[in-house]
Amino acid sequence: MRAVSIFVSIVIHSAAAWSRYNVGNKSPPMTCGGGVMNAQTIKNIKGENPAVPVSSIARYPLLDPFVKFLSDFHVYCAIVVLVIVMFQMLRKIKGDQLHVMLGRVLSFAIAPHYVAVGMLLNYYAINMPLEDWKLAPPASDWRLQVSYIIPFAINTFVAMAMGFWLCRYGFMPPWTATPLKWLSAFSILFWCTVGLYQTGSQAFGLGLGSFGLPVEKSVPGGQVDAQAFFDGGLNLIVFLVGTMQAGQDYVAYKCLALVEAAGGNADLSWKDMHKWAMIDLTYQAAVIFALFLAFFPYCLYGAPEWTCLESPFYAAPVISVFLIPVMMQAVWVKNFLTALFGGTDAIKAFSKPSHKFDTPKPKKAD
Repeated sequence: MRAVSIFVSIVIHSAAAWSRYNVGNKSPPMTCGGGVMNAQTIKNIKGENPAVPVSSIARYPLLDPFVKFLSDFHVYCAIVVLVIVMFQMLRKIKGDQLHVMLGRVLSFAIAPHYVAVGMLLNYYAINMPLEDWKLAPPASDWRLQVSYIIPFAINTFVAMAMGFWLCRYGFMPPWTATPLKWLSAFSILFWCTVGLYQTGSQAFGLGLGSFGLPVEKSVPGGQVDAQAFFDGGLNLIVFLVGTMQAGQDYVAYKCLALVEAAGGNADLSWKDMHKWAMIDLTYQAAVIFALFLAFFPYCLYGAPEWTCLESPFYAAPVISVFLIPVMMQAVWVKNFLTALFGGTDAIKAFSKPSHKFDTPKPKKAD
């Protein structure tokens, strides 16, 4: 309890002189989303602008009621995903029918439309006109939507496919491991080019990550000072998290290559494939939810003034709390990755088929 008290005191002290209506006491005044503050934006933040239906869980200002509905629906699904995966990871589940039942709810009632709606929202976010961004600049700028959320969408889709459907149901037989594998490869390539450029150039003060666009088109309001929030912390966090995500994509690639080569789960058991996919999904759900929880309600949507945090790094304790279920699997993850990267014999020795969904390796024709 003492550690919690110290942390809360530090946060309140650090945020005491911090105003969401002029983050960092800049001139001109800045929003904590990195845009120029004006009377219109203040109305949006307070919810006083009926033309901008901003909700407390919206990721960005939405002028289209249909898109707002999709956003709200998607976030509620994300909360359900987080609750279920954390609940599942914190329990002893061997032979537990509740685990199977909740898994089916997640894999069929939540996961399919969660992925589909998330990808559609990403499309809207990337293609939203800059004039709309200026209404109330979000804490995740356009460049972060492009560089991080595209690989995030691919990673979560592949994790769900591996963990819920691959080699278990007829609509996703073993051969579908091949397109899933190449999806993971594309995600890695995208991050190592677009992602590292867009986040790295901003995180390390090398540029705006905007592919040479003029400042007035790449920064809301054309004010370079608006980049302070992104350069100082948010892009660095996304740079690190995105690189970690690319590593997860590579693990998925290796797993899917084993399924592809064996024509099923003869070398990599279905149970271990499922477990890795769920650890991946839990990690992703924890990080993205904690980041939104740390910034969006406080900085943009009218929570008490002291909750508007000065540094994105204050999200770290929030992320750590939600990552507890993943941390509890650290020994298994270490042993699994050691075997996976130790060659086929090593992973076969570690991951012996023991599940009804495991399939024997097809015999070679004489």
